[in-house]
Amino acid sequence: MENYMKSTVKTFKQTDGYKQHYRVWEKKRNEDVVVLLHGGISHSEWQAPLATHLIANAELSFVALDRRGSGLNKVERGNLVSKDREIKDVVDFLKKLREDYKYIHLAGWCFGGQVATVIAAELEKEDILTSFSMIAPGFSYTERYSDVLKMSNHTASEIVKEFNLKPEKSYPYVPVPLQPIDFTEQESFHHFIKSDPLCLQNVSERTYEVWYELAELAINSLSSISTPPTLVIFGANDRLVDNKKVETLIRNNIKTDYLKFESVDAGHAIQFDEPEKLAKLLSSFVIDSSRRVLN
Repeated sequence: MENYMKSTVKTFKQTDGYKQHYRVWEKKRNEDVVVLLHGGISHSEWQAPLATHLIANAELSFVALDRRGSGLNKVERGNLVSKDREIKDVVDFLKKLREDYKYIHLAGWCFGGQVATVIAAELEKEDILTSFSMIAPGFSYTERYSDVLKMSNHTASEIVKEFNLKPEKSYPYVPVPLQPIDFTEQESFHHFIKSDPLCLQNVSERTYEVWYELAELAINSLSSISTPPTLVIFGANDRLVDNKKVETLIRNNIKTDYLKFESVDAGHAIQFDEPEKLAKLLSSFVIDSSRRVLN
């Protein structure tokens, strides 16, 4: 990510002592901060293209958190402890950020959109979130990706049985069947993804369990969101997400008075394909949401 604005890396100490890393992009401290949660195998630096354009176009701060077991967090890499711990990590982090920023705008990309949904529902009765955004949220995957995911789990299970292995549930031995082409068609980013040392190649059995638990909880959490203005942005050429099914699911469940849908001519990683367009959509929505609070 050499061509994009550099971030400042910071750490936040969770209640169990875990030091969680996050990146901050800002020219100066602003009242509004966009806090983005990354997807399953990626990490905070994948948002550098979006952050660069967002900071250039508006007086905003941008924070991307490395969720537990991912990115710069080296402890228990590839392993999630539990659904509850994942939720608490983000909730406590946002409450800490609230001390420094007046308006918190929560966003989630890919699986991070589902995690962010759970968090938004968790904070529904607290005056913390000014807006909520989902970017290419993975509530419903295409048939192709669902089949590949099942095959990956099956293959890992068969290898364990064949060689009579007994790996710990926290040991990251299960491969994640995602290829660079699943995210974007741009070859420059293919090279970045392939050579990215922080990208997760394998995760633990426990992580898969937590992912499924969070995915189910996210669907149930949609109907609990009624306060923050909500924006959903799809990549029109997304290979992973079934956009039509996801839009129907969200429309039929979420209760917020201000619900907006946008589509960008991009693949799953909209921040790679069209970072400027994504930044304009997100910044416009965020600024409008803050004005609604003032009015």
